[in-house]
Amino acid sequence: MWGTSGVSIRESRHDYLYCAKIVQYHEGVGERPLRLNQLIFLMASTVFIGALTGVATSATGWWMHIPWYVGLVSGAFFATTSLMGFWAYLTLNFVARMTLPRRVWRWAQGVLLGLATYDMLWWRYALHVNAPGAAIPYMTYFWQGCLPLLASIGGAIIKRKLSGAGSFLPALFFLYVFTIVDSLPFIWLQYGWSQSGPLVNQTLIVMMACNLYITWIYGKLLTPPLRASQSTETGEPSWS
Repeated sequence: MWGTSGVSIRESRHDYLYCAKIVQYHEGVGERPLRLNQLIFLMASTVFIGALTGVATSATGWWMHIPWYVGLVSGAFFATTSLMGFWAYLTLNFVARMTLPRRVWRWAQGVLLGLATYDMLWWRYALHVNAPGAAIPYMTYFWQGCLPLLASIGGAIIKRKLSGAGSFLPALFFLYVFTIVDSLPFIWLQYGWSQSGPLVNQTLIVMMACNLYITWIYGKLLTPPLRASQSTETGEPSWS
């Protein structure tokens, strides 16, 4: 059976189930995959969070003095980039856990996290400080690397309370490393444009807000709702 776009409905459903299986395997929850309406909700709500954050940072003039509708569009664009980074991380985590010992993959995440931190706190400045026309002080680089790290640690602590101790390092890795990776085009723009600091700040804030939201919400979307009998037996509230 074929749709109007010429793509088999069976193939489309297979692609969707494959993505849902990756998400399910990453979270380590029950056998129920991510449903299509949940996937749509995750994408739409993330874009809304990004657009709202873009409007807040632009309309208030915290970093950039641009019209609110420009912040709206750019925030939605950054949120879409954040979602693509999220799927890339889930795929990477799925492949790594299938091919590498668990301890090796956790150490690899720690090493990559350390490299990203070193790059944001010092290496960018060391490369740029001797460049012609360099005018950005070191504290700009420091806070651009330090504040996302603090937000990532806080978000990972909350994720640990929501999903267990084993989720701290993966959450911290995703929140910091992939926020940096998603923002790389604008971060590296600082090497050629000394006035790009506010743009980098704007990008990091929107990306971090979207990644924090994704980290906290997608596990709950995958958690099967407890039946009334189970809720009564365990003494825990039902998610339904």
